[in-house]
Amino acid sequence: MGLFSGIIGLVHLQQRQLDLEYKVQDIQTNINQVSSYAVELVTIGDELDPESAEFKRLNTRKKKLELMEKRLQSELTRYQTQLKIVNQQLESYQKMVDGSIKRLCTFGDAGR
Repeated sequence: MGLFSGIIGLVHLQQRQLDLEYKVQDIQTNINQVSSYAVELVTIGDELDPESAEFKRLNTRKKKLELMEKRLQSELTRYQTQLKIVNQQLESYQKMVDGSIKRLCTFGDAGR
C-alpha cells in the first residue's frame, strides 16, 4: 500500500474511531440516566402499598427501564467491540504508513 492511500485510510479510521467513541460515551450517559430513573421509581415505590394500582404502574415502568438498560448495554458492547477493531486497524495502518515513510527516506538517502 502506498503512502498516500495509507494516510487516507488512517484519516478514515480516525474519523470512525471518533464516531464510535462519541456513541459509546452517549450510550453510557443514557445508561446512567435510565439507571437513575429506575432507582427513583424504586424509592417512590417503597412508600406505596404493594397492592395499589400506582405501585403496579411504577413496577411496570421499572421493568421497561430495565429492558431499556439491557438493550443499551447490548448496544454499548457492540460499539465497544467495533472500537477495538478500529483501534487495531489504526495500529496496522500506522505501521504501514511509518514503513512507507521509512522506505521513502531510505530511497532518498540512497540517491545522495
